[in-house]
Amino acid sequence: MRFAGIDTQYNAACRMRDGTTLYADIYRPPGPGPHPVLLMRQPYGKALASTVTYAHPVWFAQQGFIVVIQDVRGRGASEGQFEPFVQEADDGYDTVEWAAALPGSNGKVGMYGFSYQGSTQWAAASVRPPHLAAIAPGMCAADLYHGMFYPHGRFAVGSFLPWAFQLARDTARREGDGEAEAICTQMMRQPDALLWQLPVTKEHPVLAKYFPTYYDWCSHPVYDDYWARRNWLDDVCEAQIPALHIGGWFDNYLLGTLQSFEAVRAANRDPDASHRLIVGPWAHIPWGRRAGGRDYGPHATGRLHEEHVRWFNYWLKGEGEPPNRRPAVRYFETGSNRWAAADDMALLGTSDGAARERWYLATAGHPANGASGGGRLSETPPGTDDPAGADVFVYDARLPMPCGSYLPEDRSGLEDRYEILNFTGGPLGRSIHAAGAPRVTLRCQVAGGPSDVVAILTLVGADGSSRFLSIGRAEVPEEEAGEDGALLQIPMWPFAAALPEGASIRLELTGSAFPLFLRHPNRMPEERIPGAGPEHLHMATIAVLHDPAAPAFVELPVREPEYEPEYETNE
Repeated sequence: MRFAGIDTQYNAACRMRDGTTLYADIYRPPGPGPHPVLLMRQPYGKALASTVTYAHPVWFAQQGFIVVIQDVRGRGASEGQFEPFVQEADDGYDTVEWAAALPGSNGKVGMYGFSYQGSTQWAAASVRPPHLAAIAPGMCAADLYHGMFYPHGRFAVGSFLPWAFQLARDTARREGDGEAEAICTQMMRQPDALLWQLPVTKEHPVLAKYFPTYYDWCSHPVYDDYWARRNWLDDVCEAQIPALHIGGWFDNYLLGTLQSFEAVRAANRDPDASHRLIVGPWAHIPWGRRAGGRDYGPHATGRLHEEHVRWFNYWLKGEGEPPNRRPAVRYFETGSNRWAAADDMALLGTSDGAARERWYLATAGHPANGASGGGRLSETPPGTDDPAGADVFVYDARLPMPCGSYLPEDRSGLEDRYEILNFTGGPLGRSIHAAGAPRVTLRCQVAGGPSDVVAILTLVGADGSSRFLSIGRAEVPEEEAGEDGALLQIPMWPFAAALPEGASIRLELTGSAFPLFLRHPNRMPEERIPGAGPEHLHMATIAVLHDPAAPAFVELPVREPEYEPEYETNE
């Protein structure tokens, strides 16, 4: 049929190697062709086609692509049993080869989409379908454990419990269970009661019936064979398929995006097998100009539709200039609200071309507890004559300190809590351009451990606001926390921001960031945390040591940006 001027075929059958049939909608461009194929494989109903963030398939068809949107196995119209991620490699291979042979196809297939639709691309790429020419994975991971489910080494319960109910809702609908579907819809929107329920493996009857996989995710807190079977990173590094990586500074899966980009680019043996990265000021949804109560201006959308067409025009049609003639990384710097570019940039570690500036933790003679306490950040290291000491906080696992997202929200209303140590620098005498992952180094003792130390970096404005910049976590092991304490090196969430003159940097140290990731119950090894009940929640007392011979500090990666000239500063 014709829809919006495009020839459209609904429920086209694609038979998998085991006999299961998956169904897709196909949008064909005008003109005689042949045309390349853009393929999206997703679990939410093929009519949606990720239009929460992408242009409708009709638009991509108008650009000269056959667009195929397929329901993955066990979802939407497709047959079979849905087993998240595990089935997507073989099914992806079979679908790519089927799509390449469609009438009117030129034999080249590209894949696009974000989140689960991005992970289906990594799965397919890992088994190297011969006709898969390029991909564009957005906000996803090739290594599911480190890049999505356990980005700080703790289960991201705040993200995955609502998503599990969303997947359970769709299964309940397939089964005709309207009552369960309604319960899932409510739990997707109001999961608070279950977020607090312990143990996390305690089964909700609807979730256990319609999406029991959630409890597998919870039950494997340490990287093991379960997660190794859901890690395609080594295989995609070997596959050498060009990829346009899309990430968001505030997206829960940012670490997965950056990890995949840096790994495949480091393994790149062919200079023409280009990999590009675009990181904007976006949460998972939407990809617009506003996030966390901030407006980043009209250029913040990043022209992603055009970026995708440019990418696939080259790899699937042979049109346009090679992508490797453009900078490998394009990123949005908040504060200046401008796009910048870099040819060589590692955002997860020490960035090439970036310096690391240190701010040292100190006290002004009284405890650092609360934002009004004596905690200070100084650009000058402590002198040998400065006294040793400690700042101490108590982390009560029954009352975890809240943090719900990576959005740049104001934390000043929380920072007066004495369960949080606050170290605040003086007003900056110059603007600083930070781009990459900060790192915190300190020594701690714990009583009642093992326990966690959570570090949160904020930017304090003249109005007293304290906006989230970055977060990290490390465990203080009881057996190593002797008189000298345990040395912690805390990797933190990457960001890019222009920190203005007159503002101040603040480092929070506390015991949890709930429900962004699962709280530590204290006194328990991490492999037992999923089974911790209310009776296992204890208090831990944590001392952050100040020793002039081994000072504690936070490091910022500082890099002068190369702004894109066509973008003007948004005031």
